[in-house]
Amino acid sequence: MGLDFIRRAAKGFTKSWDRGRTSLATPSLFTRYPEARRRTVIAEMAPDCTPRVGAEFAVCIEGQRLVLVDETNRIGHLQNPPSDLIDAIRVAGGCALGQISHFNPISGTADVEID
Repeated sequence: MGLDFIRRAAKGFTKSWDRGRTSLATPSLFTRYPEARRRTVIAEMAPDCTPRVGAEFAVCIEGQRLVLVDETNRIGHLQNPPSDLIDAIRVAGGCALGQISHFNPISGTADVEID
C-alpha cells in the first residue's frame, strides 16, 4: 500500500536539461565541422580602406579568391584562402558574414573572423 500511494501522489519527473541540443542543431556555415565554427584569416585590405574593429561585411567568392565587400565597395581580399573555407562558403550560397577582429595599418592587413 505504501508504494502504490507514493507512485500515485508523486509528480512525474522528466529530465529537462538537453546539453545544448538546440544550439548544436542550429545550422551555420560550418555545420559539418563543429570544431571549426568560426574561422580567422588574414586579409589584404584596399589601400584607401581603414576599417574599424567590429565592422561587419560580406565575404564573397570571386574565382579562387575571397573578396570582402562592404555595401557596394570592395574593401579587401584573400588571395589564397584555404580550400575547405572556399568549399564551405560555396555550399552556403557563395557569401558569408565576416567581421574585423584586428587591423594592422602598417602592413595593410586585417584579421577577419568568418561565420
